[in-house]
Amino acid sequence: MSDPQVAADNVRAMLAENLSRVRKANSDYFDMLEKGMSSSQLPIAGQAKQFCDHMRRQTSATFDLCDRLIQAKDVPDVVRIQSEFFQDQMRALMEQGRSMGESAMKAATGVFTPKS
Repeated sequence: MSDPQVAADNVRAMLAENLSRVRKANSDYFDMLEKGMSSSQLPIAGQAKQFCDHMRRQTSATFDLCDRLIQAKDVPDVVRIQSEFFQDQMRALMEQGRSMGESAMKAATGVFTPKS
């Protein structure tokens, strides 16, 4: 019979390798998306870039969570990691909402400002 620890280590190594590949593909996707948006003539390109920046940070945080979960030693460790991730995500969501709200207010102010 094989050692369960060796099997678990092999699964962790395989998961880490696959996660690395997905992380690279995700990074390439966001790089391509940002290049496309930087050449856009649309008036909302700035807000779209800001939204993409938020999405990049969120996916990066999710990949970091996966890295940490792969290395978790037991269930309490998994629960702690997940709890920390949730708290971090809630803080990020509040910050993103504030930032997007400010951006929307600036855009709305520009639309309704009388032009002389």
